[in-house]
Amino acid sequence: MRALRLPALAALSALLLAPTASGQGAPDDPTPGVQFNGLGRTYIQQTDLGGTLLDTDTTTVETIADGEFVLDLAVSAQPNRVTEVQGILRLRNEFGGFFGSGVTIEVRELWARGVVANALEYRLGDLDLALTPYTVFLPDADGTVNAPAVFEPQRERVFYEEFYTGQNTRRFQGADLDFGLAFDQVLDEVDVRGFLARLRPTDFTTTPTRLIAGGRVGATSARIGPLGTQATLGVNHSFVWDDLDSGNANDGIRNSVITLDGALGLVDEPGYTARLIGEGGWSTVSLAQQRDSTAAGGDVTEIVDRTFEEDDTFIVLGLEGGFPQSGIEAGVRFVNMGPDFFSAAAQSKRIDYTRALGSFNRIGNERGQRRIALFDVTRDPSVYTFRVEDQLMVFDPRYNNALPYGRATPNRRGVRLDARYTPDGSPLSADLLLALLSEIRGQGTTELRDFTLARVGADLAVAPLVGYARNLGVSLGLQVEQTSRGGEAIEAVDLSSLLIEAGLSAEVYDRLDVLLGVSSRQSDGREYVPQFERFNDIRDFPGPFVTDDAETLLGAGLRYRFRDEIYLTVQVQRFSYGDDATPDDDYHLDQVFALFSMPF
Repeated sequence: MRALRLPALAALSALLLAPTASGQGAPDDPTPGVQFNGLGRTYIQQTDLGGTLLDTDTTTVETIADGEFVLDLAVSAQPNRVTEVQGILRLRNEFGGFFGSGVTIEVRELWARGVVANALEYRLGDLDLALTPYTVFLPDADGTVNAPAVFEPQRERVFYEEFYTGQNTRRFQGADLDFGLAFDQVLDEVDVRGFLARLRPTDFTTTPTRLIAGGRVGATSARIGPLGTQATLGVNHSFVWDDLDSGNANDGIRNSVITLDGALGLVDEPGYTARLIGEGGWSTVSLAQQRDSTAAGGDVTEIVDRTFEEDDTFIVLGLEGGFPQSGIEAGVRFVNMGPDFFSAAAQSKRIDYTRALGSFNRIGNERGQRRIALFDVTRDPSVYTFRVEDQLMVFDPRYNNALPYGRATPNRRGVRLDARYTPDGSPLSADLLLALLSEIRGQGTTELRDFTLARVGADLAVAPLVGYARNLGVSLGLQVEQTSRGGEAIEAVDLSSLLIEAGLSAEVYDRLDVLLGVSSRQSDGREYVPQFERFNDIRDFPGPFVTDDAETLLGAGLRYRFRDEIYLTVQVQRFSYGDDATPDDDYHLDQVFALFSMPF
Protein backbone atom coordinates (compact mmCIF):
# COMPACT_ATOMS: atom_id res chain seq x y z
CA MET A 1 0.00 0.00 0.00
CA ARG A 2 1.15 3.52 -0.72
CA ALA A 3 0.42 6.21 1.84
CA LEU A 4 -1.34 9.32 0.62
CA ARG A 5 -1.32 12.72 2.30
CA LEU A 6 -4.59 14.37 3.27
CA PRO A 7 -4.40 17.11 0.59
CA ALA A 8 -5.00 14.36 -1.96
CA LEU A 9 -8.55 14.12 -0.57
CA ALA A 10 -9.20 17.67 -1.65
CA ALA A 11 -7.87 16.86 -5.10
CA LEU A 12 -10.15 13.84 -5.27
CA SER A 13 -13.14 15.95 -4.23
CA ALA A 14 -12.36 18.43 -6.99
CA LEU A 15 -12.20 15.59 -9.46
CA LEU A 16 -15.56 14.23 -8.32
CA LEU A 17 -17.18 17.65 -8.69
CA ALA A 18 -15.59 18.51 -12.01
CA PRO A 19 -18.14 18.72 -14.85
CA THR A 20 -15.98 16.51 -17.10
CA ALA A 21 -16.11 13.59 -14.68
CA SER A 22 -19.49 12.40 -15.84
CA GLY A 23 -18.48 8.89 -16.75
CA GLN A 24 -19.05 9.44 -20.48
CA GLY A 25 -17.53 11.67 -23.10
CA ALA A 26 -19.54 13.87 -25.41
CA PRO A 27 -21.23 12.07 -28.37
CA ASP A 28 -18.66 13.46 -30.85
CA ASP A 29 -15.78 12.71 -28.46
CA PRO A 30 -13.84 9.60 -29.49
CA THR A 31 -12.67 9.03 -25.90
CA PRO A 32 -14.80 6.89 -23.55
CA GLY A 33 -14.22 9.33 -20.66
CA VAL A 34 -13.98 8.69 -16.91
CA GLN A 35 -15.84 6.13 -14.83
CA PHE A 36 -16.14 5.58 -11.10
CA ASN A 37 -16.67 2.33 -9.25
CA GLY A 38 -15.37 0.64 -6.14
CA LEU A 39 -16.42 -1.01 -2.90
CA GLY A 40 -17.91 0.11 0.36
CA ARG A 41 -17.77 -2.20 3.37
CA THR A 42 -18.73 -1.92 7.04
CA TYR A 43 -17.71 -4.65 9.46
CA ILE A 44 -18.40 -4.68 13.21
CA GLN A 45 -17.80 -7.65 15.49
CA GLN A 46 -17.60 -8.72 19.11
CA THR A 47 -15.72 -11.85 20.15
CA ASP A 48 -15.85 -13.47 23.61
CA LEU A 49 -13.34 -16.01 24.95
CA GLY A 50 -14.51 -18.82 27.23
CA GLY A 51 -13.92 -22.44 28.17
CA THR A 52 -11.92 -24.36 30.78
CA LEU A 53 -8.84 -22.28 29.92
CA LEU A 54 -10.52 -19.33 31.62
CA ASP A 55 -10.83 -21.25 34.91
CA THR A 56 -7.13 -20.60 35.57
CA ASP A 57 -6.48 -17.65 33.24
CA THR A 58 -6.50 -14.35 35.09
CA THR A 59 -4.67 -12.19 32.52
CA THR A 60 -6.43 -12.56 29.16
CA VAL A 61 -9.07 -10.02 28.17
CA GLU A 62 -12.25 -11.98 27.60
CA THR A 63 -14.04 -9.67 25.15
CA ILE A 64 -12.81 -7.88 22.04
CA ALA A 65 -14.96 -5.53 19.96
CA ASP A 66 -13.61 -4.06 16.76
CA GLY A 67 -14.53 -3.25 13.20
CA GLU A 68 -13.91 -0.94 10.31
CA PHE A 69 -15.48 1.16 7.61
CA VAL A 70 -13.75 0.94 4.22
CA LEU A 71 -14.44 2.89 1.06
CA ASP A 72 -12.40 1.98 -2.00
CA LEU A 73 -13.03 4.45 -4.79
CA ALA A 74 -11.76 3.36 -8.20
CA VAL A 75 -11.27 6.03 -10.86
CA SER A 76 -10.90 4.61 -14.36
CA ALA A 77 -9.89 6.98 -17.15
CA GLN A 78 -9.75 6.17 -20.86
CA PRO A 79 -8.01 8.94 -22.81
CA ASN A 80 -8.61 6.91 -25.97
CA ARG A 81 -10.19 3.62 -26.98
CA VAL A 82 -7.01 1.58 -26.54
CA THR A 83 -5.71 2.97 -23.25
CA GLU A 84 -7.06 2.73 -19.70
CA VAL A 85 -5.66 3.98 -16.39
CA GLN A 86 -7.12 3.07 -13.02
CA GLY A 87 -6.36 3.99 -9.44
CA ILE A 88 -8.11 2.92 -6.23
CA LEU A 89 -8.10 5.32 -3.31
CA ARG A 90 -8.90 3.75 0.06
CA LEU A 91 -10.48 5.60 2.98
CA ARG A 92 -10.55 3.48 6.14
CA ASN A 93 -11.89 4.28 9.58
CA GLU A 94 -11.41 1.86 12.45
CA PHE A 95 -14.36 1.13 14.71
CA GLY A 96 -14.27 3.63 17.59
CA GLY A 97 -12.47 6.34 15.65
CA PHE A 98 -14.10 9.78 15.79
CA PHE A 99 -13.30 13.18 14.31
CA GLY A 100 -10.52 11.83 12.11
CA SER A 101 -8.95 9.60 14.78
CA GLY A 102 -8.12 6.19 13.31
CA VAL A 103 -8.71 7.35 9.74
CA THR A 104 -6.20 6.33 7.07
CA ILE A 105 -6.05 7.31 3.43
CA GLU A 106 -3.94 5.32 1.00
CA VAL A 107 -3.68 4.25 -2.61
CA ARG A 108 -4.65 0.59 -2.85
CA GLU A 109 -4.07 0.02 -6.56
CA LEU A 110 -2.60 1.76 -9.62
CA TRP A 111 -2.25 0.43 -13.14
CA ALA A 112 -2.37 1.35 -16.80
CA ARG A 113 -3.09 -0.94 -19.71
CA GLY A 114 -3.62 -0.69 -23.42
CA VAL A 115 -3.10 -2.09 -26.89
CA VAL A 116 -0.36 -1.09 -29.32
CA ALA A 117 -1.03 -1.44 -33.07
CA ASN A 118 -4.02 -3.71 -32.37
CA ALA A 119 -1.55 -6.49 -31.51
CA LEU A 120 0.50 -5.93 -28.36
CA GLU A 121 -1.32 -5.77 -25.02
CA TYR A 122 0.51 -4.25 -22.08
CA ARG A 123 -0.13 -3.52 -18.44
CA LEU A 124 1.98 -1.43 -16.06
CA GLY A 125 1.60 -1.19 -12.31
CA ASP A 126 -0.34 -3.72 -10.25
CA LEU A 127 -0.69 -7.12 -11.96
CA ASP A 128 -2.46 -10.41 -11.33
CA LEU A 129 -0.47 -13.21 -12.97
CA ALA A 130 -0.40 -17.01 -13.17
CA LEU A 131 1.47 -19.32 -15.54
CA THR A 132 1.41 -22.99 -14.55
CA PRO A 133 1.13 -24.70 -11.12
CA TYR A 134 4.92 -25.23 -11.15
CA THR A 135 6.17 -21.79 -12.20
CA VAL A 136 3.88 -18.91 -11.10
CA PHE A 137 0.80 -20.02 -9.17
CA LEU A 138 -1.03 -19.39 -5.88
CA PRO A 139 -1.94 -22.69 -4.15
CA ASP A 140 -5.39 -23.08 -2.64
CA ALA A 141 -5.87 -22.19 1.03
CA ASP A 142 -5.70 -24.76 3.82
CA GLY A 143 -8.64 -25.65 6.02
CA THR A 144 -11.43 -25.64 3.48
CA VAL A 145 -12.80 -27.72 0.62
CA ASN A 146 -16.22 -26.25 -0.11
CA ALA A 147 -16.94 -23.46 2.36
CA PRO A 148 -20.58 -23.09 3.51
CA ALA A 149 -22.33 -19.92 2.42
CA VAL A 150 -22.53 -18.66 6.01
CA PHE A 151 -18.72 -18.33 6.10
CA GLU A 152 -18.41 -16.77 2.63
CA PRO A 153 -18.83 -13.07 3.63
CA GLN A 154 -15.77 -13.17 5.89
CA ARG A 155 -13.83 -15.27 3.39
CA GLU A 156 -14.66 -12.76 0.61
CA ARG A 157 -13.29 -10.01 2.84
CA VAL A 158 -10.02 -11.93 3.28
CA PHE A 159 -9.71 -12.62 -0.45
CA TYR A 160 -10.39 -9.00 -1.33
CA GLU A 161 -7.83 -7.68 1.13
CA GLU A 162 -5.13 -10.10 -0.12
CA PHE A 163 -5.86 -9.57 -3.85
CA TYR A 164 -6.99 -13.17 -4.41
CA THR A 165 -8.93 -13.40 -7.67
CA GLY A 166 -10.23 -16.96 -7.36
CA GLN A 167 -8.06 -18.04 -10.30
CA ASN A 168 -4.79 -18.81 -8.44
CA THR A 169 -3.16 -15.59 -9.65
CA ARG A 170 -0.47 -13.76 -7.70
CA ARG A 171 -0.44 -10.00 -7.16
CA PHE A 172 2.72 -8.33 -8.48
CA GLN A 173 3.81 -4.80 -9.29
CA GLY A 174 5.59 -4.38 -12.59
CA ALA A 175 5.02 -4.72 -16.34
CA ASP A 176 3.29 -7.37 -18.44
CA LEU A 177 3.31 -7.78 -22.24
CA ASP A 178 1.14 -10.18 -24.23
CA PHE A 179 0.66 -10.72 -27.96
CA GLY A 180 -0.45 -13.46 -30.33
CA LEU A 181 0.20 -14.56 -33.89
CA ALA A 182 -2.25 -16.40 -36.14
CA PHE A 183 -1.26 -18.81 -38.94
CA ASP A 184 -3.01 -20.47 -41.86
CA GLN A 185 -1.13 -23.76 -41.98
CA VAL A 186 0.37 -26.22 -39.47
CA LEU A 187 0.03 -23.79 -36.58
CA ASP A 188 -3.23 -22.20 -35.54
CA GLU A 189 -1.78 -19.57 -33.21
CA VAL A 190 1.21 -18.67 -31.08
CA ASP A 191 0.83 -16.69 -27.84
CA VAL A 192 3.75 -14.87 -26.23
CA ARG A 193 3.75 -13.37 -22.75
CA GLY A 194 6.52 -11.74 -20.72
CA PHE A 195 6.59 -9.92 -17.40
CA LEU A 196 8.92 -8.19 -14.97
CA ALA A 197 7.89 -7.29 -11.42
CA ARG A 198 9.32 -6.24 -8.09
CA LEU A 199 8.64 -8.55 -5.17
CA ARG A 200 10.39 -6.53 -2.48
CA PRO A 201 12.02 -3.08 -2.32
CA THR A 202 15.46 -2.50 -0.84
CA ASP A 203 15.94 -0.94 2.58
CA PHE A 204 19.24 0.50 1.27
CA THR A 205 21.18 -1.54 3.85
CA THR A 206 21.18 -5.35 4.11
CA THR A 207 17.96 -6.11 2.19
CA PRO A 208 18.30 -5.94 -1.60
CA THR A 209 15.52 -5.41 -4.10
CA ARG A 210 13.95 -8.73 -5.08
CA LEU A 211 12.62 -9.12 -8.64
CA ILE A 212 10.80 -11.73 -10.67
CA ALA A 213 10.76 -12.09 -14.46
CA GLY A 214 9.44 -14.71 -16.78
CA GLY A 215 6.86 -15.57 -19.34
CA ARG A 216 5.39 -18.14 -21.63
CA VAL A 217 5.49 -19.01 -25.31
CA GLY A 218 2.62 -21.27 -26.29
CA ALA A 219 1.71 -22.76 -29.67
CA THR A 220 -1.49 -24.44 -30.81
CA SER A 221 -1.51 -26.61 -33.91
CA ALA A 222 -4.16 -26.63 -36.58
CA ARG A 223 -6.69 -29.47 -36.41
CA ILE A 224 -5.68 -32.45 -38.51
CA GLY A 225 -7.16 -35.80 -39.42
CA PRO A 226 -10.74 -37.05 -39.36
CA LEU A 227 -10.94 -36.70 -35.56
CA GLY A 228 -9.78 -33.09 -35.56
CA THR A 229 -6.71 -33.83 -33.45
CA GLN A 230 -5.04 -30.73 -32.03
CA ALA A 231 -1.82 -30.29 -30.05
CA THR A 232 -0.58 -27.53 -27.76
CA LEU A 233 2.95 -26.91 -26.55
CA GLY A 234 4.26 -24.27 -24.19
CA VAL A 235 7.56 -23.15 -22.67
CA ASN A 236 7.37 -21.39 -19.28
CA HIS A 237 10.05 -19.57 -17.33
CA SER A 238 10.11 -18.00 -13.88
CA PHE A 239 13.22 -16.32 -12.46
CA VAL A 240 13.41 -14.79 -8.97
CA TRP A 241 16.57 -12.93 -7.98
CA ASP A 242 17.98 -10.33 -5.62
CA ASP A 243 19.53 -7.24 -7.15
CA LEU A 244 22.81 -7.01 -5.24
CA ASP A 245 23.51 -3.58 -6.70
CA SER A 246 20.76 -2.23 -4.46
CA GLY A 247 21.57 -1.85 -0.79
CA ASN A 248 24.65 -3.34 0.85
CA ALA A 249 23.74 -7.01 0.93
CA ASN A 250 26.55 -9.53 0.50
CA ASP A 251 24.46 -12.34 -0.94
CA GLY A 252 21.11 -12.96 -2.62
CA ILE A 253 18.84 -15.62 -4.02
CA ARG A 254 18.78 -16.89 -7.61
CA ASN A 255 15.84 -19.20 -8.43
CA SER A 256 15.17 -20.23 -12.03
CA VAL A 257 12.38 -22.59 -13.15
CA ILE A 258 11.92 -23.72 -16.75
CA THR A 259 9.10 -26.05 -17.77
CA LEU A 260 7.62 -27.53 -20.93
CA ASP A 261 3.91 -28.32 -20.97
CA GLY A 262 1.81 -29.87 -23.69
CA ALA A 263 -1.39 -31.63 -24.63
CA LEU A 264 -2.29 -33.90 -27.51
CA GLY A 265 -5.92 -34.38 -28.41
CA LEU A 266 -6.79 -37.99 -29.13
CA VAL A 267 -10.55 -37.68 -29.53
CA ASP A 268 -12.67 -34.55 -29.84
CA GLU A 269 -16.24 -35.60 -30.51
CA PRO A 270 -19.45 -33.91 -29.30
CA GLY A 271 -20.13 -36.88 -27.03
CA TYR A 272 -16.69 -37.53 -25.61
CA THR A 273 -13.13 -36.18 -25.54
CA ALA A 274 -9.71 -37.54 -24.58
CA ARG A 275 -6.23 -36.09 -24.62
CA LEU A 276 -2.73 -36.72 -23.31
CA ILE A 277 -1.36 -34.00 -21.02
CA GLY A 278 1.89 -33.33 -19.26
CA GLU A 279 4.41 -30.88 -17.90
CA GLY A 280 8.02 -31.32 -16.93
CA GLY A 281 10.88 -29.07 -16.04
CA TRP A 282 13.93 -28.13 -14.06
CA SER A 283 14.67 -25.76 -11.22
CA THR A 284 17.88 -24.35 -9.84
CA VAL A 285 18.33 -22.27 -6.72
CA SER A 286 21.50 -20.71 -5.42
CA LEU A 287 22.85 -18.12 -3.05
CA ALA A 288 25.14 -15.74 -4.92
CA GLN A 289 27.81 -13.61 -3.27
CA GLN A 290 28.87 -10.15 -4.38
CA ARG A 291 32.46 -8.95 -4.58
CA ASP A 292 33.41 -5.29 -4.74
CA SER A 293 36.05 -4.94 -7.45
CA THR A 294 36.55 -1.22 -6.80
CA ALA A 295 39.08 -2.14 -4.12
CA ALA A 296 41.22 -3.74 -6.86
CA GLY A 297 40.98 -0.74 -9.15
CA GLY A 298 37.70 -1.70 -10.82
CA ASP A 299 34.52 0.32 -10.93
CA VAL A 300 31.76 -2.30 -10.68
CA THR A 301 30.64 -5.12 -8.44
CA GLU A 302 30.44 -8.67 -9.68
CA ILE A 303 28.85 -11.95 -8.70
CA VAL A 304 31.37 -14.56 -7.59
CA ASP A 305 31.18 -18.09 -6.23
CA ARG A 306 27.77 -19.35 -5.28
CA THR A 307 27.93 -20.56 -1.70
CA PHE A 308 24.87 -22.74 -2.12
CA GLU A 309 23.35 -24.37 -5.19
CA GLU A 310 20.74 -27.07 -5.79
CA ASP A 311 18.82 -28.22 -8.81
CA ASP A 312 16.20 -30.84 -9.49
CA THR A 313 13.54 -31.88 -11.97
CA PHE A 314 9.89 -32.89 -12.07
CA ILE A 315 7.49 -34.52 -14.49
CA VAL A 316 3.71 -34.88 -14.59
CA LEU A 317 2.10 -37.09 -17.26
CA GLY A 318 -1.52 -38.06 -17.62
CA LEU A 319 -4.70 -38.65 -19.54
CA GLU A 320 -7.87 -36.60 -19.22
CA GLY A 321 -11.19 -36.51 -20.97
CA GLY A 322 -14.89 -36.53 -20.42
CA PHE A 323 -18.41 -36.53 -21.71
CA PRO A 324 -19.30 -32.87 -22.35
CA GLN A 325 -23.00 -33.47 -22.86
CA SER A 326 -23.19 -35.21 -19.48
CA GLY A 327 -20.98 -32.70 -17.69
CA ILE A 328 -18.42 -35.31 -16.67
CA GLU A 329 -14.67 -34.59 -16.71
CA ALA A 330 -11.89 -36.74 -15.29
CA GLY A 331 -8.12 -37.02 -15.40
CA VAL A 332 -5.41 -39.25 -14.00
CA ARG A 333 -1.79 -38.13 -13.67
CA PHE A 334 1.51 -39.68 -12.67
CA VAL A 335 3.47 -37.22 -10.54
CA ASN A 336 7.21 -37.17 -9.84
CA MET A 337 8.34 -34.00 -8.03
CA GLY A 338 12.05 -34.02 -7.19
CA PRO A 339 13.07 -33.63 -3.52
CA ASP A 340 15.08 -30.49 -4.28
CA PHE A 341 12.67 -28.94 -6.78
CA PHE A 342 12.11 -25.34 -5.69
CA SER A 343 9.83 -22.78 -7.31
CA ALA A 344 9.40 -19.73 -5.08
CA ALA A 345 6.48 -18.26 -7.05
CA ALA A 346 4.55 -21.56 -7.10
CA GLN A 347 5.26 -23.02 -3.63
CA SER A 348 4.65 -19.94 -1.44
CA LYS A 349 1.50 -20.54 0.58
CA ARG A 350 -1.49 -18.31 1.27
CA ILE A 351 -1.35 -18.78 5.05
CA ASP A 352 1.73 -17.75 7.01
CA TYR A 353 1.65 -19.87 10.17
CA THR A 354 4.29 -17.68 11.84
CA ARG A 355 2.14 -14.54 11.87
CA ALA A 356 0.37 -13.09 14.88
CA LEU A 357 -3.40 -13.62 15.01
CA GLY A 358 -5.75 -10.69 14.77
CA SER A 359 -7.84 -11.77 17.79
CA PHE A 360 -6.68 -13.39 21.05
CA ASN A 361 -3.17 -13.96 19.75
CA ARG A 362 -1.89 -14.89 23.22
CA ILE A 363 -4.04 -16.59 25.83
CA GLY A 364 -3.48 -18.17 29.25
CA ASN A 365 -1.49 -16.99 32.23
CA GLU A 366 1.74 -18.00 30.50
CA ARG A 367 0.77 -15.86 27.47
CA GLY A 368 1.25 -18.73 25.03
CA GLN A 369 0.58 -17.94 21.38
CA ARG A 370 -2.67 -19.43 20.16
CA ARG A 371 -2.38 -21.68 17.12
CA ILE A 372 -4.05 -20.76 13.87
CA ALA A 373 -7.40 -22.56 13.81
CA LEU A 374 -10.49 -22.85 11.62
CA PHE A 375 -11.82 -19.69 13.26
CA ASP A 376 -8.84 -17.70 11.95
CA VAL A 377 -8.63 -19.43 8.55
CA THR A 378 -12.19 -18.31 7.88
CA ARG A 379 -12.00 -14.67 8.93
CA ASP A 380 -8.55 -13.26 9.77
CA PRO A 381 -6.72 -11.37 6.97
CA SER A 382 -3.64 -10.96 9.18
CA VAL A 383 -2.61 -14.63 8.76
CA TYR A 384 -2.88 -14.52 4.96
CA THR A 385 -0.27 -13.29 2.52
CA PHE A 386 0.35 -12.95 -1.22
CA ARG A 387 4.12 -12.65 -0.80
CA VAL A 388 6.68 -14.84 -2.55
CA GLU A 389 9.06 -16.39 0.00
CA ASP A 390 12.63 -17.50 -0.61
CA GLN A 391 12.26 -20.84 1.19
CA LEU A 392 9.59 -23.40 1.95
CA MET A 393 7.12 -21.92 4.43
CA VAL A 394 5.98 -23.39 7.73
CA PHE A 395 2.89 -25.59 7.41
CA ASP A 396 0.46 -27.30 9.80
CA PRO A 397 0.13 -31.05 9.05
CA ARG A 398 -3.32 -31.15 10.64
CA TYR A 399 -4.75 -29.19 7.70
CA ASN A 400 -2.66 -30.36 4.77
CA ASN A 401 0.21 -32.81 5.00
CA ALA A 402 0.16 -34.55 1.60
CA LEU A 403 0.37 -31.41 -0.56
CA PRO A 404 1.18 -28.49 1.78
CA TYR A 405 2.65 -26.45 -1.11
CA GLY A 406 0.02 -27.32 -3.68
CA ARG A 407 0.71 -29.32 -6.81
CA ALA A 408 4.35 -28.14 -6.77
CA THR A 409 5.03 -29.79 -3.37
CA PRO A 410 8.53 -31.32 -3.66
CA ASN A 411 9.57 -34.87 -2.76
CA ARG A 412 6.37 -36.53 -3.96
CA ARG A 413 5.78 -39.44 -6.33
CA GLY A 414 2.51 -41.14 -7.11
CA VAL A 415 -0.86 -40.87 -8.81
CA ARG A 416 -3.47 -38.11 -8.68
CA LEU A 417 -7.06 -38.48 -9.88
CA ASP A 418 -9.29 -35.46 -10.54
CA ALA A 419 -12.98 -35.64 -11.49
CA ARG A 420 -15.77 -33.13 -11.93
CA TYR A 421 -19.52 -33.44 -12.43
CA THR A 422 -21.17 -30.20 -13.61
CA PRO A 423 -24.01 -30.99 -16.03
CA ASP A 424 -26.11 -28.17 -17.45
CA GLY A 425 -29.45 -27.86 -15.70
CA SER A 426 -28.65 -30.43 -13.02
CA PRO A 427 -29.22 -29.51 -9.36
CA LEU A 428 -26.04 -31.38 -8.38
CA SER A 429 -22.41 -30.47 -9.02
CA ALA A 430 -19.39 -32.17 -7.46
CA ASP A 431 -15.58 -32.27 -7.49
CA LEU A 432 -13.24 -35.07 -6.46
CA LEU A 433 -9.49 -35.26 -5.80
CA LEU A 434 -7.74 -38.49 -4.86
CA ALA A 435 -3.96 -38.58 -4.41
CA LEU A 436 -1.85 -41.63 -3.58
CA LEU A 437 1.68 -40.38 -2.99
CA SER A 438 4.94 -41.30 -1.32
CA GLU A 439 8.24 -39.60 -0.62
CA ILE A 440 11.13 -39.97 -3.04
CA ARG A 441 13.76 -39.31 -0.37
CA GLY A 442 13.35 -39.89 3.35
CA GLN A 443 13.57 -37.03 5.83
CA GLY A 444 15.89 -37.90 8.69
CA THR A 445 15.63 -41.59 7.85
CA THR A 446 15.73 -43.94 4.89
CA GLU A 447 12.10 -44.88 5.53
CA LEU A 448 9.58 -43.17 3.27
CA ARG A 449 6.24 -41.63 4.15
CA ASP A 450 3.08 -42.68 2.32
CA PHE A 451 0.28 -40.14 1.82
CA THR A 452 -3.39 -40.68 1.01
CA LEU A 453 -5.53 -37.63 0.33
CA ALA A 454 -9.20 -37.55 -0.68
CA ARG A 455 -11.26 -34.39 -1.18
CA VAL A 456 -14.91 -34.20 -2.20
CA GLY A 457 -17.01 -31.08 -2.64
CA ALA A 458 -20.65 -31.01 -3.69
CA ASP A 459 -23.44 -28.46 -4.10
CA LEU A 460 -27.09 -29.47 -4.35
CA ALA A 461 -29.94 -27.14 -5.33
CA VAL A 462 -32.76 -28.59 -3.25
CA ALA A 463 -35.48 -26.15 -4.34
CA PRO A 464 -36.30 -27.78 -7.73
CA LEU A 465 -36.33 -31.24 -6.13
CA VAL A 466 -38.94 -30.36 -3.51
CA GLY A 467 -40.88 -27.76 -5.51
CA TYR A 468 -39.75 -24.81 -3.40
CA ALA A 469 -40.29 -21.51 -5.22
CA ARG A 470 -37.25 -19.73 -3.77
CA ASN A 471 -33.55 -20.51 -3.47
CA LEU A 472 -32.72 -23.49 -1.30
CA GLY A 473 -29.39 -25.28 -1.42
CA VAL A 474 -26.94 -27.32 0.59
CA SER A 475 -23.17 -27.66 0.27
CA LEU A 476 -20.84 -30.40 1.47
CA GLY A 477 -17.07 -30.64 1.75
CA LEU A 478 -14.97 -33.56 2.92
CA GLN A 479 -11.22 -34.06 3.23
CA VAL A 480 -9.66 -37.27 4.53
CA GLU A 481 -5.89 -37.51 4.90
CA GLN A 482 -3.63 -40.29 6.12
CA THR A 483 0.17 -40.22 6.54
CA SER A 484 2.20 -43.27 7.57
CA ARG A 485 5.82 -44.35 7.82
CA GLY A 486 7.31 -47.60 9.09
CA GLY A 487 10.64 -48.39 10.70
CA GLU A 488 11.73 -48.28 14.32
CA ALA A 489 9.49 -46.74 16.95
CA ILE A 490 11.37 -43.46 16.83
CA GLU A 491 10.90 -43.25 13.03
CA ALA A 492 7.25 -44.28 12.90
CA VAL A 493 4.65 -41.84 11.61
CA ASP A 494 0.90 -42.35 11.75
CA LEU A 495 -1.21 -39.22 11.31
CA SER A 496 -4.85 -39.03 10.26
CA SER A 497 -7.06 -35.99 9.85
CA LEU A 498 -10.66 -35.40 8.87
CA LEU A 499 -12.28 -32.14 7.73
CA ILE A 500 -16.06 -31.92 7.24
CA GLU A 501 -18.00 -28.89 5.98
CA ALA A 502 -21.77 -28.61 5.58
CA GLY A 503 -23.91 -25.60 4.79
CA LEU A 504 -27.50 -24.57 4.14
CA SER A 505 -28.76 -21.46 2.37
CA ALA A 506 -32.51 -20.91 2.30
CA GLU A 507 -34.38 -17.90 0.92
CA VAL A 508 -37.32 -17.53 3.31
CA TYR A 509 -38.56 -14.21 1.96
CA ASP A 510 -37.82 -12.17 -1.13
CA ARG A 511 -33.98 -11.76 -1.07
CA LEU A 512 -33.81 -12.68 2.64
CA ASP A 513 -31.67 -15.76 3.29
CA VAL A 514 -31.18 -17.94 6.33
CA LEU A 515 -27.60 -19.24 6.47
CA LEU A 516 -26.40 -22.21 8.52
CA GLY A 517 -23.02 -23.93 8.44
CA VAL A 518 -20.54 -26.12 10.24
CA SER A 519 -16.86 -26.79 9.71
CA SER A 520 -15.20 -29.49 11.80
CA ARG A 521 -11.65 -30.86 11.91
CA GLN A 522 -10.26 -33.81 13.83
CA SER A 523 -6.64 -34.96 13.88
CA ASP A 524 -5.00 -37.88 15.62
CA GLY A 525 -1.53 -39.34 15.54
CA ARG A 526 2.14 -38.51 15.31
CA GLU A 527 4.31 -36.86 12.67
CA TYR A 528 7.66 -35.09 12.33
CA VAL A 529 7.49 -31.54 10.96
CA PRO A 530 10.88 -30.32 9.71
CA GLN A 531 12.35 -26.89 10.30
CA PHE A 532 13.81 -25.39 7.12
CA GLU A 533 16.75 -23.06 6.76
CA ARG A 534 17.76 -22.17 3.19
CA PHE A 535 15.10 -23.07 0.61
CA ASN A 536 13.97 -26.65 1.29
CA ASP A 537 17.02 -27.79 3.27
CA ILE A 538 16.09 -29.34 6.61
CA ARG A 539 17.82 -27.79 9.60
CA ASP A 540 16.31 -29.93 12.36
CA PHE A 541 13.33 -31.90 13.64
CA PRO A 542 12.29 -30.27 16.93
CA GLY A 543 10.62 -33.50 18.11
CA PRO A 544 7.53 -35.50 17.23
CA PHE A 545 4.39 -33.55 16.41
CA VAL A 546 1.66 -35.30 18.42
CA THR A 547 -1.98 -34.35 18.00
CA ASP A 548 -5.28 -35.57 19.35
CA ASP A 549 -7.45 -32.52 19.01
CA ALA A 550 -10.66 -31.32 17.41
CA GLU A 551 -12.11 -28.01 16.22
CA THR A 552 -15.69 -27.12 15.41
CA LEU A 553 -16.94 -23.86 13.90
CA LEU A 554 -20.70 -23.29 13.87
CA GLY A 555 -22.36 -20.38 12.11
CA ALA A 556 -25.91 -19.07 11.75
CA GLY A 557 -27.22 -15.81 10.37
CA LEU A 558 -29.43 -13.79 8.09
CA ARG A 559 -28.45 -12.17 4.82
CA TYR A 560 -30.48 -9.61 2.93
CA ARG A 561 -29.51 -9.09 -0.72
CA PHE A 562 -30.36 -5.58 -1.88
CA ARG A 563 -29.00 -6.59 -5.28
CA ASP A 564 -26.95 -9.54 -6.54
CA GLU A 565 -23.68 -8.45 -4.87
CA ILE A 566 -24.91 -5.87 -2.37
CA TYR A 567 -25.92 -7.43 0.92
CA LEU A 568 -26.14 -7.08 4.68
CA THR A 569 -25.51 -10.08 6.90
CA VAL A 570 -25.82 -10.46 10.67
CA GLN A 571 -24.40 -13.66 12.14
CA VAL A 572 -23.45 -15.51 15.28
CA GLN A 573 -20.61 -18.02 15.31
CA ARG A 574 -19.18 -20.36 17.91
CA PHE A 575 -15.75 -21.95 17.68
CA SER A 576 -14.67 -24.74 20.02
CA TYR A 577 -11.19 -26.22 20.43
CA GLY A 578 -10.43 -29.33 22.47
CA ASP A 579 -7.23 -31.32 22.99
CA ASP A 580 -7.51 -34.66 24.78
CA ALA A 581 -3.89 -34.40 25.94
CA THR A 582 -4.38 -30.99 27.60
CA PRO A 583 -8.10 -30.63 28.48
CA ASP A 584 -7.36 -27.69 30.77
CA ASP A 585 -6.41 -25.65 27.67
CA ASP A 586 -9.73 -26.17 25.90
CA TYR A 587 -11.43 -22.93 24.89
CA HIS A 588 -14.22 -21.52 22.77
CA LEU A 589 -14.81 -18.25 20.95
CA ASP A 590 -18.26 -16.72 20.53
CA GLN A 591 -18.64 -14.06 17.87
CA VAL A 592 -21.43 -11.75 16.79
CA PHE A 593 -20.84 -9.61 13.72
CA ALA A 594 -22.57 -7.53 11.08
CA LEU A 595 -21.13 -6.97 7.62
CA PHE A 596 -22.45 -4.73 4.87
CA SER A 597 -20.81 -5.01 1.45
CA MET A 598 -21.61 -2.77 -1.50
CA PRO A 599 -19.58 -3.04 -4.70
CA PHE A 600 -20.53 -0.29 -7.14
